[in-house]
Amino acid sequence: MEFNFKKISGFTLLLLILFLNFFGTADLVEAAGKPKTLIERSISAEARIPIFQRVEVLEKADVDYTFLMTNYNGSREIIVEAGLKIEILSNTDWNLRLNNRNLNAQVLIRKAGQNNSDWQNLNSTTAKFSGDRGVEKLTFDLKFILDPAARAAVNNLELDLRHSINPVLY
Repeated sequence: MEFNFKKISGFTLLLLILFLNFFGTADLVEAAGKPKTLIERSISAEARIPIFQRVEVLEKADVDYTFLMTNYNGSREIIVEAGLKIEILSNTDWNLRLNNRNLNAQVLIRKAGQNNSDWQNLNSTTAKFSGDRGVEKLTFDLKFILDPAARAAVNNLELDLRHSINPVLY
């Protein structure tokens, strides 16, 4: 039997190509069938944002003797609707405290639109209100209770408003 080197080398080369082709594509098909696994990483970051709060009195009723005489109806009580407007800017929930340092008349306050039972005293105690973070414009009604025996007090009813705002931490 004679070996034809050209035939054997050609046949071997053909088998080698088929062998590599078969096993080479098997890995590719297997790799294509598998779901791709992505590299997953996670990081943890903590940012500490300082508390920022600002209170601005936008509008305050100018209560003087002329105002009282034009709004006087014979009662000891004079109610000024929307007599005080305040804007609060806060990045956390807040508690607002208001106090009037002018003691010539008793002044009561409530949020505009609340019931008559919701009046809070501004003179002897501190009126307390609360709200959520963000920008909030508050409107308050004021009630002045006059002392008819004190004419001098009627001439000086202007609000000497003091305020403080505190974050709600819990």
